[in-house]
Amino acid sequence: MNKREVTFSNIITLIKSRIPFSILGIIFVFSSVFILLSIVFVLSNSFLEPYQKYNFERIEQNGTELNAKITNLKSINNVSINGENPLKISYEYSLNGSTKSDNFQTMDFEKINEMKIGNEIKIKAFENESKIQNLEPFSFPFYLFYFLPIIFFITGSVFSSIGLIPVWRDYNLYKNGVVKEGIIISLTLNSGLPFTNFGQSILINYYYSAKNGQKIFGKSKTTDFSIMIEKKAEDKIKLFVSENDETKSCVIPKLETIKNNWRI
Repeated sequence: MNKREVTFSNIITLIKSRIPFSILGIIFVFSSVFILLSIVFVLSNSFLEPYQKYNFERIEQNGTELNAKITNLKSINNVSINGENPLKISYEYSLNGSTKSDNFQTMDFEKINEMKIGNEIKIKAFENESKIQNLEPFSFPFYLFYFLPIIFFITGSVFSSIGLIPVWRDYNLYKNGVVKEGIIISLTLNSGLPFTNFGQSILINYYYSAKNGQKIFGKSKTTDFSIMIEKKAEDKIKLFVSENDETKSCVIPKLETIKNNWRI
């Protein structure tokens, strides 16, 4: 059979019929990927100093061991972990005849208590990056903020599975479904969003016969409120039913049928 034309406005109508879950799914997924993730990425790169982004594992494996001299010791007072502040150690070292300056942050207090400006220390340097030997580097755990977009994405995925998977199913039924006749069991008005009733819809419970004569029960949502006036329980109603899976069905929308000139 030829596929029916389904317009973008038909998809919007289907999404509206699945409010609030369809809209919440779109908002949460969009926000997590395009807003929150971008904000966290920008903030983490803006607040972290270049030396906090070093690949310390690579420096340790491939670096050259050198002597360095401490030039400054400074407590980072705007960061506190369990009431203690990380220490920023500034130092200078010579490499290939030139003097280089670098910094290192740590909270390894047991090993730095005796450190003073002018002390000589052991470092490893690799490709313009360096680290102090035998000290644990400290960087503010910005990765924790990535949990926020992850939580939003997971929440959005749950909402999407509830609201948008049925939209995709009905979209496919609109394009490819076989026309069948069903019998209405009940018509129920679903409230929309609080105060506005945006997303109000009608839930239609019905049944129809499979090819083998077995009775199949289904339900479908519509935003065409005229059905409450035109139809009642036990009335016949036209359905789209999947040719490959007869358990999948939806009510044929009257308005979309007229707009798209479906010959049904």
